[in-house]
Amino acid sequence: MQFSNKQVLIVEDQRPFLLLLKGLMHSMGASDVVTKSSAEQAVSLCKKHKFDIVICDLHLGAETKNGYELIEELRTRRLINPTSVFVLISADSARPVVLGSIERRPDDFLIKPFSQVQLKSRIVRAWQKRQFLHQAFSLIDQGEYNSAIDHIEALLEAPRHYKGHCEQLLVELYWRIAQPRKALDVLRNYIDGKPVLWAQIAIGRTYLLLNEHEKAISIAKKTLKRNRFNADAHDILAQAHHALEVGEKALDSIKEAIKLSPFSLPRHFKACEIGRENDDLVLAANSSQAIWDLSKRTVHKKSLHWCGMIRSLLDVAESADDKKQRNKYQQEALLTLQRGKFDEYLYKMDRDFDVDIFGNIINARISAIDGKLIDAKRHLNKSQTQLDDKYSEVPIAFIPDSINVMYKLGEFDDALALNAILSARDEVLDQNSSKMLETQAQSAQKSLASYQQFNREGIQHYQQQDYERAKASFALAQGFAPVNTGVALNLLQCLLQIAIQEDKAEVKLVNECKRLFKLIDDMPLKKTYKEKYDNIRDELSKFIGF
Repeated sequence: MQFSNKQVLIVEDQRPFLLLLKGLMHSMGASDVVTKSSAEQAVSLCKKHKFDIVICDLHLGAETKNGYELIEELRTRRLINPTSVFVLISADSARPVVLGSIERRPDDFLIKPFSQVQLKSRIVRAWQKRQFLHQAFSLIDQGEYNSAIDHIEALLEAPRHYKGHCEQLLVELYWRIAQPRKALDVLRNYIDGKPVLWAQIAIGRTYLLLNEHEKAISIAKKTLKRNRFNADAHDILAQAHHALEVGEKALDSIKEAIKLSPFSLPRHFKACEIGRENDDLVLAANSSQAIWDLSKRTVHKKSLHWCGMIRSLLDVAESADDKKQRNKYQQEALLTLQRGKFDEYLYKMDRDFDVDIFGNIINARISAIDGKLIDAKRHLNKSQTQLDDKYSEVPIAFIPDSINVMYKLGEFDDALALNAILSARDEVLDQNSSKMLETQAQSAQKSLASYQQFNREGIQHYQQQDYERAKASFALAQGFAPVNTGVALNLLQCLLQIAIQEDKAEVKLVNECKRLFKLIDDMPLKKTYKEKYDNIRDELSKFIGF
């Protein structure tokens, strides 16, 4: 391999080691060597220049993008060529760091200190592999998966030094095009043959895709007997036990995987799913915190992840039987919310995101959890008015908690309308949010059906001018939707018509009106509701002294 015609980028925040790396590359024959002290600078540079070799330190400062995040961004945004070599280096040899580095799949990972001979041999080996598979990598980069499969299969027809790499790439391509049976065919010789680690993990994952969960468990256990620190095997066990509804084992396995290798976003997303499905909301909350921490400087960053972190804390509070624990998680959610106002990552990733509006929704949730429904309604109505004023289309991050509170308050029509908006969007919710909404919808199902039935009957009676029966039906609907604005207005409308018919207002009617006024007075209302309320109140004032 000739280094003289290769463009090299070195990313290292420690100047002495940066100069050492630069000197090593020069001594190998590289003349075009560029150095940067941060990943952010490297990203900006790679937008203009494509480098053949990138050497990057893992740790580049506490509050800046690290080597993990750089490799993901460069590859996801295609800022380096499919044939470019990325070598990750670190002085930290702790198992979680090493496993986290390997999971990002750099072309190689080196622990400091290392020699020039080691560095050169690793780069040369990675370069040769990339060159051998360059056409396959290029086709994959272009999304031409079937063509890439044909090319790799042609390479496998003749014995090659890179047979294992070809097979691994082929298996992953079959996964991408949803043909796990063909992936298993590629792996057939490894099932009862020599226990090659990557192949054993690939077999386990393929069995998961084929819903052959007992076989996945068997292969994962065999792998762990040989290497008890293999996080991927624990992942397979977690997913297989979860699919078989063996919740305790699924939880134990995913927790062990996180303990061994805590720097994986997909692992924490899976932990959220398994935690929620098995009522371990603390696990879901902890993984939500990790998702935000691991994603906020990456190409995967979303304000939705920050919202999900707060959302998961309130889910723990909502499910807590102990008041002390409920208060603890509520306060933690409020503290996280307050910190968000000064979080530069949140501001940079979504300048249009309004923390104050989200804060009103969160305060509505907290009030609802505490049983303070009027306060919850006030916070919620304020937030929805603010959303209508600020956005032409409600951002997805605000929707899940809004729906949660609407279900709690019995504002079912508004909840269903927001659910319809969510379903029409292309954006995918995180596991915490989607599972929360699913749980809320299930728990509200009976109340929703009863509310709709009695509200519908009330409207029919009202249209037939049978106002007493209409009032009775609306009162039953309100029993299932205690602070629903629409039902309150319908009841007031009935009371108005009864007062008009009798040309007076009995004490009982006056008291009922005052009770309903308390549900609506000083509430931010939609324009249609506001107009209806003002008209009813004006008419009732003729019968009731305010």
